[in-house]
Amino acid sequence: MGVAASAQQVEVGKMTRVNTDTQAYHPTFTADGNSILTSTEDYIGLSETNLITGKTTVLSTEKRAGMRVSKSISGMSVNNNENLKINIVDGNNVITIAPNGENERYLWPSLSPDGSKIAYTVSGKGTYVYDITTGTTTFVGKYRAPQWMGNDYVVAMNDSDDGYKITGSTVMVCAADGSFSQQVTPDDMIAMFPSATSSKIAFHTLEGEIYIMDITITK
Repeated sequence: MGVAASAQQVEVGKMTRVNTDTQAYHPTFTADGNSILTSTEDYIGLSETNLITGKTTVLSTEKRAGMRVSKSISGMSVNNNENLKINIVDGNNVITIAPNGENERYLWPSLSPDGSKIAYTVSGKGTYVYDITTGTTTFVGKYRAPQWMGNDYVVAMNDSDDGYKITGSTVMVCAADGSFSQQVTPDDMIAMFPSATSSKIAFHTLEGEIYIMDITITK
């Protein structure tokens, strides 16, 4: 299964379904890219599926165990606080930021692998990238749930609903500088909550199926 690239920047390769033994949602690659962590649709429990051996191991059955784990870069990480602002955690120091204003709700903050930028969604407005050094923000697109794909690109979902249920969702690959975005999943497939390495994207469907696709980005 593949999607023809409309531009030469992104080439979509093989798409493979991952056998997780049961319904699984919210896939996140481990640091080495050899496994994915998954949970239930409501983030209950946490399981790890080794992509080399195919073995799935249950790591936790606790509620909220499947909430996206902040990836730490040399002791630095980002998360949401109770007021839906963004916390930058560096050792024992916590800095709270609201790059688009204090009255906005910030969701799904994600730290770039080099620790220099944060991708996040502003509720009702779309996805942005914040440069920690310069304090500047860049609009990426009206997408949600961004995750980093290397230091220069993010993946996110372009979803729609009828007010009651999800009616469509595709995965987008976007340049972090806002210059480019491209759909990489088929229109007839509801692909949600992507995670990425520099060359692979994982996502789940409404039915709890996990897929991984190979991606090549030509800069």
